[in-house]
Amino acid sequence: MIQLSVIVCCYNSEHLLNDTLSHLANQVTNNNLDYEVVLVDNNSTDQTAKNAREIWGQLYTSTSLTIVTESQPGLSYARKKGVLVSKGDYIIFCDDDNWLQEDYLQIAYDFMNENPNVGALGGQSVGVLEIEEPTWWEKEKNNYAVGKQAENSGDITNRGYVWGAGIVLRKKVMLELYNSGFISLLSDRKGTILSSGGDSELCKWLLLMGYKLWYLEVLQFKHYITGNRLTDIYLKKLLEGHKQSKPILNLYKWFYNSGIFKKVNHFTLKEKRIYFKKGIRKCLKRESDWRKELQLAFGTSVKIHPYLYQIIKTYKHLSK
Repeated sequence: MIQLSVIVCCYNSEHLLNDTLSHLANQVTNNNLDYEVVLVDNNSTDQTAKNAREIWGQLYTSTSLTIVTESQPGLSYARKKGVLVSKGDYIIFCDDDNWLQEDYLQIAYDFMNENPNVGALGGQSVGVLEIEEPTWWEKEKNNYAVGKQAENSGDITNRGYVWGAGIVLRKKVMLELYNSGFISLLSDRKGTILSSGGDSELCKWLLLMGYKLWYLEVLQFKHYITGNRLTDIYLKKLLEGHKQSKPILNLYKWFYNSGIFKKVNHFTLKEKRIYFKKGIRKCLKRESDWRKELQLAFGTSVKIHPYLYQIIKTYKHLSK
C-alpha cells in the first residue's frame, strides 16, 4: 500500500532529471513506508518523458514511476493532475531541479503522521549553482526558494505560505479542495513564462480550512540552479512574476486576516445592505475596491468581482 506520492512536474526537463530522479530512487525509508513517483509532463517539446523512463529503468529501483501528461499549460494544472492520479495519503511536490536528501520522505511522512493539524510542511534548501553566484545572490536567493524559510523550526502560519519546492501536503485535503470546485486564480509557471504564486494560493486555502503551516529545518534538499536562471534579465522576470501575483494573494490575505471568511455564509440582510451602500459610495468616488464591497453584498448570486466571487463560491462549498 502506497503511503506517499512524490509529484514531479516537468516542462522540457530532459537535462535536469538524472539527478532529481536518482535522489528519489535512493531514498532511505523503513519497512513501513511505501512510496511512488508521479511525473507530470506539462506540454514538453523535448524528450522529457522518454528520458525519465530510461533513467528510471537504469536505477534498478522497485519504486514505481508513473508518467502522465497535462496538456493545459501551467504548474498549478500539472500539480492538480499529479494529485488526482496519485495513490498516497501524503503528497510531496518535488520540482524537476530539487534533489531531496536521502531521508526526506521518511522525515516528512513521520512528521505529518504525528501532527494532524499541519496542512503544509516545508524544509530548508541549499542552492547548487551551475555557474559562479552573481553579486546579488545572497540578497535574492529566497526568491529562488533557496535558504531557510524561518529562523527556527516551527509554526509559520503567520508567514502565510510555504515554498512549493519540496512542500508536503495531505492528499485528502487537496481532494477536498479540488472537489469544492476550486479553480486556481494563479496558473503559476507556464513554460518559459515566469508567473508565480500557485503554491502560496494553496497555502491560503489550507489556512481557510483551519490547518497550520510548518517549517522543519532538518527537512533538507538541494536546489540546482542553471546558469540561464542566474542572469540579471531572468531575475527581473522572476521578480515581475512575483509582483504580478500579489494582487490575488493580497485578496486571499484580506479574506483570511479580516475574518470575513468566517462571516461570509452568515451575513444578515442588514450587513448586506451596509456592504452594498459602501460599494456604491466607493464606486461614485472611483475608489479601486468598490467591486469587493458589492461582491460581499451579493455573495454568489451575482458576479461583480470575478476573483472574490470565485473565492467565496469555493469557500461556501468547503464549509457546507
